[in-house]
This record gives sequence, structure tokens and C-alpha cells, in this order.
Amino acid sequence: MFSFDCLRPFSNLAQLLSTHPSDTVRRLPPTPATTIVALPGKAQLVFVRDADLMRTLARDRALDRGPGVNLLKSVFGPDTLFLMPHGKLHERRAGEFNRHFGQRHIEALTPEIAAHANRAAATTRAALSAAPDAPVDMRDIILRYLFDVGARAIAGVDVDLCDQVDVFRRGVEALHREATSMLKTALAANLPGTAPYMAKEARRAADEFHEAGRRMLVAGADRHDIGDSLALSILKRHKIDPAQVNEATRLPKPVLVDAAMSLAASLFTTGNQIERTLHHFYEHPKELQQLRRLIREDFPDGVGEVTQLRNCPTLRQLLPATLTESPVGIVSRDVLDATSFTDGNGTSHPLRKGDAVIFDIEDMQARHVPDIDLALAEDGRPTLELFNQRHDDIVQTFFSGPNRCPGRYLAVADSQLFLIEMLSKFDGQSIDRNRPLERGIVNRLGGSPLMRLTPVRTERAISPP
Repeated sequence: MFSFDCLRPFSNLAQLLSTHPSDTVRRLPPTPATTIVALPGKAQLVFVRDADLMRTLARDRALDRGPGVNLLKSVFGPDTLFLMPHGKLHERRAGEFNRHFGQRHIEALTPEIAAHANRAAATTRAALSAAPDAPVDMRDIILRYLFDVGARAIAGVDVDLCDQVDVFRRGVEALHREATSMLKTALAANLPGTAPYMAKEARRAADEFHEAGRRMLVAGADRHDIGDSLALSILKRHKIDPAQVNEATRLPKPVLVDAAMSLAASLFTTGNQIERTLHHFYEHPKELQQLRRLIREDFPDGVGEVTQLRNCPTLRQLLPATLTESPVGIVSRDVLDATSFTDGNGTSHPLRKGDAVIFDIEDMQARHVPDIDLALAEDGRPTLELFNQRHDDIVQTFFSGPNRCPGRYLAVADSQLFLIEMLSKFDGQSIDRNRPLERGIVNRLGGSPLMRLTPVRTERAISPP
């Protein structure tokens, strides 16, 4: 007797190819914490919403960056840190990044980040004074700020990259159009030779963005005898003497990709996270008013003079909301070698080569909001301590194991300082009354980024800059 069960793997595959896993995982029932979806050829897709299991699997070398990222590698290059598989080369690159973007270094950089946040708010206020009725491009404001902070963190000195913002935005738009398709991703994974023929517009934009990398490397080289920086480390790793680098130096493409993609990584997720958090508070005025009262108490003179982010009532409200609005909805890994795992019920499951595992970061982080609030309850401690390895049990936004986001300290510092400034000084309303959440490579707000801003006048949120 014919059973339709034999067709279910093909039905599952058709559904997966027609939508993004970020959408698929939201349609799963809340329990169990591990869901296995059968695919043709005995392959399976495993959805994980158990933080303990994620930490275990994140360290399993059988799960890694594999053919599932072929399409992205064709855009960003095979040696981009966030696409590299485990191994000595990845350990070296991640160690290099962690050395320059670790907690101690970002805390030392905090006063300069705060100054940039204060300057971004002042520039916005000046623009509103000149044209009070004109909407502002909030995405542009956010990215210009993040470009300044990211370039400073990489080069060790301020670098003017304002003309690169539009290049980056074109690339991001093309990436969302061309690389979110699961059909293209599957084709590139199974037929690697097809990857270079897809996402051509995104690849062209990525090539244009190499100019941003060149400028940071030149700026970093110019201060080679003053201080260390990621830009100098990149040059030295590629066996280039920083003392011989100047504006006329032609740097090899791999060096430019290395620097440019390090900057892009600091922009891609944080920009969306800030925009989503602003939108959340502007759409929830009661929460916003409560936050402003806290800011008046914790930051009466604004963030311009802040030297370190420390736990306080403002961050107890703002930081959990920011993490909940993370654009990283899922993290996926290919199964490259046979292994197994035990779920929360004690049942063992085999994983075969060719399977894939999807970690539901969005769900896991949302369930830990109360724990983050509790961890921030002790006033006066450095806030960035929350994002070291000791707190992996409550912070899932930045993944776990060898591929934990090395830029997490910078992302937290620059997002919180900017949000404190903007939310305390301006009321905002999107010109699009409905901005849906678009799920894909990252989750982002759809619709127009244009907003109508008005300075906060009824409360002395913080002193004018």
C-alpha cells in the first residue's frame, strides 16, 4: 500500500527552498527544543533551541563552515574571518581580532566611541535646525557613526570614510536580493562552480568597498611607530612593512579584502540592531519615557564624558531590548563528518555528513531576558563583562565556541552609547507606518529608513552638546 510518508522529505525540501530558515524556524512548534526535519537522500535538517546543546555542538569539529557558505564566499572571499572553517588559520585570525577588540581594548576606546555618539547627535540636531520638516535617513545617520567608530577601532586613528557609506548600502541591498535565496544557496553548495555566476551585483559592491580597507591600512601604517592596531597586524601578517606603506602604495587584493571585510562585519549586524531598537522604542512610547527618566538620572550630562560603560538602571532596560532586537536570528552549520548529539530528554541522535544544523538564536536569547536583567542588577560593574565566556549561559546573541563573534564588545559599546544619545534627545516617527521585519541573511526592518525627528523639548534629557 502506497504511503505518502515517503514523499514528506521532498515536501520538506520544497518548503525549505521556497523560504529562508529564519522564517521556517518561526513556524515550528514551541516544543520540543530540538526538531529534526527529514530531507531527500536520508539527509536531515536539525533545528536547535537549547542553549546547552548549542554550546556543545558549537565546539564539535564535525560541524563547521562547509558548502552552505559557498555563495557568500564568492562575494566576500574565501579567507574572510566570519566564513573560515575551524583550524589553525582560523584560530590565528580570531586570536588577532580578539586581541584588538577584546574587553580591555574596547573599554579603553569607550571615551572615543562616546565622543562619536555625542557628535552624531549634535550633527543630527544641526540638520534638524536647518530643515526641521525634512525627514532624515536614519540608516545613513547610524552607518556614518558606525563607520567612524569601526575605522577608528581598526586603524587606531580617525579615518574619513563618509563617501563609502553609499557603496556599503548598495552592497547590502544587493546581498539581500541575491544571496537570501535558498535555491541559489543550495545550488552553490552542491555545484560550487555555479557560485561565481550568482550574486554578481553584491560582488561588485564588495570589490568597490576595498577602497575603505585601503584607507584604513594606510592610516594605520602612518602611525606604525606610535601604537598597535588591527590594520598593522593585517599588514604584518601579509608580510608588508608598514613603514613602506603610503597613499601611493598598491596593496594586494587579499590585504584589502581582509581590512574591508573586518569593517563590514562591524557594520552589517550592528547597524540593523540599532535601527530595530530605535524603532522598538519609538513604537512603544511608555517604554521610551521610562528609559528617558533613567537616562536623566544615570547620564545627566549625556555620554560625551563617559569613560566606561558600567551597569546602571538605564542599561538594565536598554541592553536586554537591544539583544532581543538582534538581527542574527539563526546560525547555521554544515555537518562535515558523522557525529551525534544527545537532546534534553536524553535521546541520542546521529548526524551524518551532509546534514545541517540551525541554531535558533532569536528564541534562545528571548528566553534569557530576565537573566540578563538580573546580571545587570549589580550597579557599578563593567557592563562588557557580561559578554565574556563566563556568561555564555545567558547570552546567545553572539553564538558560542570558536566562532563566537569577536566583535561583540565593540557592538555592545557603540550600540548602547549611540542609543542613549538618540533616544534621549529625539522623538522619532517612521514615514512608513508599517515596517515589517524581513528575515534573511540577517533580520532587518523593511520599508523606508526615513524618519521625522523632533528634538526632545519637554524634558531636560541631557545637556546640549
